Amino acid sequence: MARDRDTAINSYITDMLSLEDHIAKALKGQINDLKDHPDLAAEIRQVHHLVEHHVTDLRSLAERRKAGGIAEAVKRAGAAVAGAAAGIIDLVRTEGVPKNLRDDYTAFSLATISYAMLYTTAAGLGEREVAELAQQHLRDYTGAVTRLNTLVPASVIRYLSEEGLPVQESVLPEVGRTIKAAWMEGAGATAPAGERVGARGI
Repeated sequence: MARDRDTAINSYITDMLSLEDHIAKALKGQINDLKDHPDLAAEIRQVHHLVEHHVTDLRSLAERRKAGGIAEAVKRAGAAVAGAAAGIIDLVRTEGVPKNLRDDYTAFSLATISYAMLYTTAAGLGEREVAELAQQHLRDYTGAVTRLNTLVPASVIRYLSEEGLPVQESVLPEVGRTIKAAWMEGAGATAPAGERVGARGI
């Protein structure tokens, strides 16, 4: 049976609320494990505040839309999300800071594409308020993912050094340039032909 517009939008909102809630809780636990890395703790704390704002925004939106049964819907969605991403957003682990940040990256990427889907759904159904909120949260997560492109390599170098391996910190600028170039080239390769980086006119 086909869903009506409100049901379709509300289900997306509660799914995102559940995902954001899971990420917020995981980040909070991770911050406590970064006592020996105050710089990284500050970065993760900043993202955690952002995610908490997302949770508040989504909850308020659901209430304004009279979605009904928010707690139950979030619980159901949470079970599904947790089942699909149990290994992704369980950030409190004992395998070292770099792998924790890798898991952050995976969780943030999941949130990013999920917000892209919510934005598309809301825009396609003429729900401007929802679309604008999804767009803002999407931007927040793309910023967080971009920041991790710098933090992860630095944490890997630090971790290897702490393990006593003869790692060269001087490679970090090169690594940064390589990652940036890969993103730029990837964006150019997937853009429409007329918009690709270096595309030639006919």
